[in-house]
This record gives sequence, C-alpha cells and structure tokens, in this order.
Amino acid sequence: MTSDTSTGPDAGATTDADGAGEGGPVEPQAPLVTLRHAHAPEHGRSTALIGALRALPPGLSPFWRRALVGVAVVQLVLIIATGSVTALNFHLFSPIDEGAHFAYVQQIAEHGSLPVLGKTENSLQVLAISQGVYPGPTTINPKSDGLAGLSYEAFQPPLYYVVAVPAFYASGNFITKVHAIRLFDLLLLLAAVALAGRLCRAVLGDQWMIGWTMTMVFFALPGVVLRFVTISNLALAVPLTLLFVTEVWIAWERHSPRRLIVAGVVLGLCVLTELELLLLVPVFALVVVAEVVHQKPQRSWLPLVAAVAVPVILVAPWLLFNEATYHMATAAPIAIKEQTAIINPHHLHYSLGQLPKDTVKAVTDPTLVGEWSRALGNQVALTYLGQLLAVLVVPASLVLILGMGRRLWSVRSAILGLPWLLNVVELWYIRYIQQWSVDVRYTFPTLPILLVLAAVATDTFRSRFLPVLVTLGATASLVLIWAFLIFGYTGPFSLR
Repeated sequence: MTSDTSTGPDAGATTDADGAGEGGPVEPQAPLVTLRHAHAPEHGRSTALIGALRALPPGLSPFWRRALVGVAVVQLVLIIATGSVTALNFHLFSPIDEGAHFAYVQQIAEHGSLPVLGKTENSLQVLAISQGVYPGPTTINPKSDGLAGLSYEAFQPPLYYVVAVPAFYASGNFITKVHAIRLFDLLLLLAAVALAGRLCRAVLGDQWMIGWTMTMVFFALPGVVLRFVTISNLALAVPLTLLFVTEVWIAWERHSPRRLIVAGVVLGLCVLTELELLLLVPVFALVVVAEVVHQKPQRSWLPLVAAVAVPVILVAPWLLFNEATYHMATAAPIAIKEQTAIINPHHLHYSLGQLPKDTVKAVTDPTLVGEWSRALGNQVALTYLGQLLAVLVVPASLVLILGMGRRLWSVRSAILGLPWLLNVVELWYIRYIQQWSVDVRYTFPTLPILLVLAAVATDTFRSRFLPVLVTLGATASLVLIWAFLIFGYTGPFSLR
C-alpha cells in the first residue's frame, strides 16, 4: 500500500456511480481481493465471498483478525455507552458555552430567525437552568448580566442549530430538551464513526478495519466524547469534514467532476456549520487544480466550474445576512471584542515566542478536557495511561507519516494530511494574529483524517499485527479511564 497507488475499492475506476465515463484511460489494476471460483455457481460465489471477508485484513493470523474484530466491537460499545451516560448525566450546562449554543437553537425554534450578536438576549430558561432554579423563573436580568445575558454564540454559522431544532421539540421541559439535543449529538458522533469507516474503506481497501479502529481510539477519548455530546456545532462539523474528505478522495480517484460537485456541496455545508472549516478550501482547490491539469483540453470545464460555484452559492445567504446585520462578512471580530473582557481580561499579548510550547500542548492534549483535566488527580497509573494515549494520537502518528518519505508528495496524501496541517496553521493565526484563545477541540474535525493517513503509513511495519496490538492497548487504557470517570470520580463534573 502506498499513497501514490490507490488501495481503495474503486482504484482504477473510470466510471462514476451511474456508469458514465468520468476519467481518461487508466492502467488496469489488480483487484484487492481475488475471489476463487469467479465463475462458480451462486452458492460457490457466496462461499468464496465469505471466505474472502474472513481473510480480511490480509497479513494477519486468524488470532489477530479475531482480536481486531473484538477491539472494534469493544470500541463501538464504549462510545455508545459513555456517550449515553455523559449526555444524560453531565452537569447542565457545560462551561464550554453549552448554554449559549442551546439558546441559539431555541431562538430558531421559537422565533424562526437567527440571533443577532449583541442584541438577542440569552434564553430565560437557560439562565434558570444555569442558576439551578428551573422550572422556577430566573432571578437574573439578562439586560444587566453582561455577556452572560446575551446570545453570544450568535456569530456562528447556522446549519447545526437548524438541524438540531427537531430535537428541541422532543419535550416541553427544557431540561429534557437539553438531553434530547445531547442525544442527537450522540447520533452525530456515531455518524462520524461510520463516516470514518467509509473513508478508511475508500483509502485502505481490505486494510480498512485497521484504520477504522485507529480512528475509534480518537472517538472514544473522554475529551472527544464530552465535547461531542455537550451541545455545540462541533458535533456536526466532524462528520461533515469526514464526508467532505471522502468525497474529494473518491472524486480524485475516479477523476469524476460529478463527485467533485458533491464535494463542493459538502464543503459549503461545512462552512455553514463552523467557520474554521474554511481551512478545507485549499484542499478542495488543490484537487480542482489537479483535475484541470489531468483533464487538459479534451473535457468540458462546466462541471469543474459548477463544483467551485456550488459552495459559494450555499454560503452566500448567510454572508449576505451578516453584511446586512453587521456590515461585514462574519461577526467574528465583534465576538472577539465582546468576549475579550471575559477570556483575556488583562489583555495579555500572545507572542510568537509561545508558539512552540503552545503547539506541543495542542497536539498532545486531546485525552481529557477542561472539566476533567484534574479528574485523574492522584490516580498515578491512569494519569500515565492518559499521557500515553495523548502521545499515540498525534505525535506517534506524525512519526509514522513522516516515515512514508517521498510518498507524502502526492495529491492523495495531501487530501488526508493537509486538513490537519492547515488546522494547526489556522490555530496559529487565531492565537497570534487575532489574539484569541484556542483549544485542542478546534482540531477535532481533522484529527481522525490524520489518523487515516497514519493507518496508510502502517504498511512500513513488517509485523502486520503491531497496529492491532497498539490499538488493543489504547482501547484497554480507555476502558480503565472511563471506568474511573463513571464509577470513581466524585468531582464537580462527576457522571454519577
């Protein structure tokens, strides 16, 4: 497997899903799985297919294949169980702006309009829940409560909040509404897990389960689960990013302008979910330019023009709303000015001298989050396991990827590696140019894609069972940490 030779199920394909020719001549490639008795009767074909599936992924003994399947099952159960427990038992509201995100959903559901930054007041129900007096009325006057009295997440793109509205209607009780939206976010987490599997299938072919279990280590991290199931647009940003990268990958593999148009649609939806996902635009542009070079003059340019136009058309109404409301394309500068008094009251200046230390912290700190950062406390063994997981997710992945050498210099590797790299550069811009705080959660949309590239790089191992062994150990560590957080932790954000 290399990044320069497709290992996906569609390698070498020159037709799109509808059978229409989409690419020029491509040298035929051997199929990933050669089924015996290709011309045998149906029963023989079924038997051969089952045998081939049992042999996946190749290079593993039966023991390690069973271990890989067992790890995947444990990971899925762990994600569903911990996500459900966290959604239903975690403190209302999470201090990471959950109440403001809920108020955004409420504004759309009850008034049919987007909140306006600096004008729309925070929900009275949100204030009552935060105060701990709901269903009684809040004693807080939003007009005199500063930033907390305003819908201060109103600058965010609206897509997540619109799609969360049906969950808001699940009950008349507002605490139940919060839980309903959290469970909806859990469904988005499971959608992200499934879409990560689809990306692994497209990229890795018959090795896809190795990559999928690697990504599920990320999705089962306590910090990731908590950020997913507490209300925010991140829950939709991650699955959409995975969907975008998959569609771009397939579009390039098949040289299919039609699939590139689909990728353009998803790109527009990404930007309408989280503004930081503008980082995906250079990835899309790279593939469009590469497709232009590949097609040369013998093809129509109309599909490529449409692929570029579609995301612009999708995002335009929201940009026009901002222009009419704030006289700027986005209200992010206003939000920064409003929140500085809370986030950086002493107006500390973030200098480039802090960049190395801040970057290392950002790429080695996805295991726990602010609410649980001190949860392990005196648990020395669990603390060590948490640190080990932090090293496995990004630093070890980067070492593996760099070991690919010249294979990194390809469009395929760029599709998988550029999103995370651009994500880090974007965080630098936010931190040192905009002088705004950043958090490791801003890298969550691109981290599972980086892990897929790391899975591609595992072909450098002679012993094919090593990725399975590492994933098994990481999963066991997660089970232990989650067991403590659910059954042993008694701090202010306890799940019991």
